[in-house]
This record gives sequence, structure tokens and C-alpha cells, in this order.
Amino acid sequence: MDQMPPPSTGAKLAASAENFLITYAGARYASPPVSDQAFDCSYFVWLVIRTVNPHFEREASGAIAADRLRFQPVLGTPEAGDIVYFPPGPVPYEVKKGHKRNYPGHVAIMVSASEFIGMQSSGVGRVHVPDTWWWPRTKEFYRYIGPTQ
Repeated sequence: MDQMPPPSTGAKLAASAENFLITYAGARYASPPVSDQAFDCSYFVWLVIRTVNPHFEREASGAIAADRLRFQPVLGTPEAGDIVYFPPGPVPYEVKKGHKRNYPGHVAIMVSASEFIGMQSSGVGRVHVPDTWWWPRTKEFYRYIGPTQ
């Protein structure tokens, strides 16, 4: 009897993000995080990564992008389970007429090459890309290569 290979770490992370979309449907955005029902984007990524590494310590979005021990830059098309990182900086469009804003960094989990799930200002949500809000911004992708259990 042929056995299926175990799911990849990326597949496990994407599946966890999908599950947490439901589990944390009522959560609200809070920075810094105050509970499992009020948290920010890096806390959501931390929750997801803890499903494959229970000892993973929470990192801010910029620290995830700089952590080469546990995250490898992705060149090319992202895969399910990769982390999308939007560095802090100005958005390339007006938020209100005549008003551009600078935004802090943001992270989320890619669940396919065209969708990510993460904590948004409106709560945990799925974003289809390309979109007009996130995709015009500078973005980087990272693959979790740290320990798993």
C-alpha cells in the first residue's frame, strides 16, 4: 500500500491559517496584542507558526523579515504557507483626497499564490491579490525554515 508523503511545512501553515480564519472570526485588531481575541498581524503569524513549532517566540513583522535563522527569502512566486511582509512606508495612493499616509510593517500567511490570510484592521480576513490596497505596496516573501514538531 502506497503511503502519501506527509504535508509540507508550508501546507501545514496554510491549513492552520485557513482554520484560524474561522477560529478567530470575531477577533479584533489590537496593537500591542491584549488577548487571543484582540491582536495584531504578527501575533496572527505567531499563532499559525506555533502549530508547527510550539516553541516559536513571537516576533514583530520587521523581525520576521530579518530573521535568517528561521525565515528564508522567497525569490519568485510565493507558495502556500509563505509569509508576505509589507515593509513600513508610504502607501502609493491617497487614503483621502490630498492625504497620503505612512504605514507600519504588516505580515500575513499566503494560502496560495493569489490569497493571504491575516489580521487586518477589520479583523482576521482573507485578501485576494492582486488587490488595490495591499498589492501596489512594496512586498517581500519569506518561507519558514525553522524547527518543526
